[in-house]
Amino acid sequence: MSSPDWEKVDFQLFVNNYRNEIVLNNAPEILYSKKDKEHEAYNSLIAFFFIAGFLLIYIALTYFLATIYFNLLLFIIVIIVSVIADVLLILNVIKSNVYIKPLECWVEIYKGKTESVYDHYCFTYYPVFTGKCHPNKAMNVIYKLYQEEIVKSKIDITQIEVYLNINHEDHKDIKKLGYFFQYAEGRPFRDQDINRASWKFFPFEQLEFENYIAIGNWEHQYEWKNDLEFDFDKLHEYAPWVIQRWNKINLKPLTEEYKEKIKWNLRYIESIPKLKPWQGNLENQTYENPKAYKDIEIVNEAITKIFREEKDIEKTKDIKEELPIFKSYFRDLGS
Repeated sequence: MSSPDWEKVDFQLFVNNYRNEIVLNNAPEILYSKKDKEHEAYNSLIAFFFIAGFLLIYIALTYFLATIYFNLLLFIIVIIVSVIADVLLILNVIKSNVYIKPLECWVEIYKGKTESVYDHYCFTYYPVFTGKCHPNKAMNVIYKLYQEEIVKSKIDITQIEVYLNINHEDHKDIKKLGYFFQYAEGRPFRDQDINRASWKFFPFEQLEFENYIAIGNWEHQYEWKNDLEFDFDKLHEYAPWVIQRWNKINLKPLTEEYKEKIKWNLRYIESIPKLKPWQGNLENQTYENPKAYKDIEIVNEAITKIFREEKDIEKTKDIKEELPIFKSYFRDLGS
């Protein structure tokens, strides 16, 4: 994939010429929360304790009243039914206790214009997460049906562009320019109103004093560790925060063949680098993806068509009866 300004470089050819260490050393270390997780089945947990309490009370009453009345068949049926119900409920709780974490990181290399002895390069890194969880429980279920039936995968692919200049005569002479990514703008972690157009450039010096790039919200937009320190609630509510580093095992080249396999065209991610370093003043350059909200638009359109009106949904019970219809709708859309 290429453009008039940027041309994709074969990963192995680049490594042969410039060494793999350049790609590894510039891979952004990610600070992520260990409390980023799917919605838990709290109702199942409450029901579990309710049934367990009922069962203990029933056994106690049966014991004390055994001399007055005792029905063995009834006692066995109540015990079996209660135990089965509790087992199913606790299994549902365990099943819902799913943590979201970084899975691996993909990389593409693009070469831009040449100035003097320096070549402009953009290393586009794609930190991949096991998934993402929409704060709205009903929307979260519908969005996962969309992913399952259309994209065929629930992983969440994010993007960080690293701009640098490499001296083509002396490969050790590297000028690191900075980072370009979707900036979370310090909003609350569970804020539903995500601004996907909030791309921002940060000079390389932003990394000084271990100021790591950190996960800013549920959709895995990024901000800086220093931003977290100004947001006391987010910093402590989602602690502990863990540093994810990349190595030769979990950092992999992203090929065009693999893009086809994972239906890249349905993920609406723009691969081509978005900035032009040779024009200078990178901090004032902007970018807006015209298809940034395409997946959300498809989901909202499905909600409107199935409910035949614009409907505010929040809890899973609001869509429980319509789930098979949503599944069928997305299946037909993806076929």
